[in-house]
Amino acid sequence: MSGYNPASNLTSNLPQTQAKFYDKNFFDNLKFETPFLRVAERRNLPMNSGNTIVFFEYPTFGPNTNQSAEGTVGTGLTITPLTNQAVIGEYSDYASFSTLATFTGIDPMVTNVSKELAYRLGQSLSILVRTAEEAWIAIDSSTNTQLAAASPLTILNVRAAVQSLAGRAVLPFHQAEAKFGGIIHPFVVGDISNDPSNNSAVDIWKHTVTGLDRLESLPGTDLTETIEFAGTGIRFHQTSLVTQTSNYKSSGNTAQRTYINGKDGVIAIDLNGGGDTAFGDGNYRTIRPLVRQNVEPSVADMAGVISGWTSYRIHFTTTLVPDTTGRVRMLDSVSTIS
Repeated sequence: MSGYNPASNLTSNLPQTQAKFYDKNFFDNLKFETPFLRVAERRNLPMNSGNTIVFFEYPTFGPNTNQSAEGTVGTGLTITPLTNQAVIGEYSDYASFSTLATFTGIDPMVTNVSKELAYRLGQSLSILVRTAEEAWIAIDSSTNTQLAAASPLTILNVRAAVQSLAGRAVLPFHQAEAKFGGIIHPFVVGDISNDPSNNSAVDIWKHTVTGLDRLESLPGTDLTETIEFAGTGIRFHQTSLVTQTSNYKSSGNTAQRTYINGKDGVIAIDLNGGGDTAFGDGNYRTIRPLVRQNVEPSVADMAGVISGWTSYRIHFTTTLVPDTTGRVRMLDSVSTIS
């Protein structure tokens, strides 16, 4: 006995069943943290004061262990301040949208793209500060330590870097808390956290209640929070926007750079001109680019074919203090994590 006849109408002959539904809720893309500005000394260039800011620093006098001749005035000391200068620059970007695009798009594209511009600016600020900080390497070679290609970074390396700064009288970046500021790649956090050796971070943490809580949270660490390893006195910000060296020491592996900043390790200068985009501490989440929508026709666009745009504009530069002693430490290491 034969079964029922198959359906006489299928999606192949019913075009209305082949319509596409577009989900308006876009997925979040992946974004790195942008924290470098948070470990930089901030200075402002006042409006209408030229385009160059000049910094000064007195050199130190050495000790004088010679007695003065009795009744003799002697010779006065002469001191010449050290100087350094930076020229302010303008950084800007925009994205404009046709009237037809904004009238037919399924998402609030001007607003959404403004968030991507905020991330672009956050990255730019971090990389500008990072590049300026790395200029210390050419001035003071002690600022950069390159570990062996087979040696991941340990808490002992971090402590040694802090003491290297302390031995040169470099003050902590966070003066109130007496903490240095740091930037670290999440891979390197994993290296330090996974180190089972004596006096490692894990070894110290496991002996206290707060330390055990720290161990519990590490696998799902919130990258927006700072992390401090016991006995280092550094508040680290995590990001993947560190300098990475491919084929490090001809090993075929990529090294990540860890940064430890003391006071005045790197200087970030903001003009803060009228209409400039406020960028705060460089966190892209808090940057608000200009957004214009449903714009009326104008002499520049009489037909009104551009209905919206988003943009940012800042006046910014970076530099170092006028000294030959670096106030930072940078540690290059190959992670066991990838």
